[in-house]
Amino acid sequence: METKKGVTGYLLLFTGVLFLVIVGWFALSYNSIVTKEERVKTAWSQVESTMQRKVDLLPNLVSVVKRYAAHEKEVFEKIAALRAEAGSLLHSADNGEMKVQKLTALQKQMNAATGRLFAVAENYPDLRSSEQFLQLQSQIEGAENRINITRMQFNEAVGEYNAYLRHIPANIVAALGGFKPKAYFEADKAVHKKLKLKLEL
Repeated sequence: METKKGVTGYLLLFTGVLFLVIVGWFALSYNSIVTKEERVKTAWSQVESTMQRKVDLLPNLVSVVKRYAAHEKEVFEKIAALRAEAGSLLHSADNGEMKVQKLTALQKQMNAATGRLFAVAENYPDLRSSEQFLQLQSQIEGAENRINITRMQFNEAVGEYNAYLRHIPANIVAALGGFKPKAYFEADKAVHKKLKLKLEL
């Protein structure tokens, strides 16, 4: 009888310890996933912040170019429309995969439109030598470089998060916790060439 009680006691102790180990493992894995997901969110907010900086610079650039090339209305309207779209998208509450894809496409269009604006400037020597224009050009190039850097940091955070979700046993916790893989910010490589003017001084 005492042996049965002893075995039952050991079984209860073993079951209790096993339960605590499982709960502890689940909590640790869950917290690790949450931490990695927060890193992704932080990196994404940096991407949005740097894109917003570029969006904020565009009206000044358009204003300067307009003084010299007021008849280039189509380019100005395109940039204004893209800027409005970027503003509403950057301030939307959605932070899912669709937003990443939309911003990727929008970034490509904005770079093309800005490139066209710089191409227009090629036809106006006074504009190309304007200090205000040169400063804006430099600031936009700087914003573009920061976008590239923050995009890479975001993709690194996404890669770490997505890889962790696929590891055993974290994949079990991820499935139970409803965690899904995140989308990468993939941009067309041709889009990220530096926007430069050939200045004839």
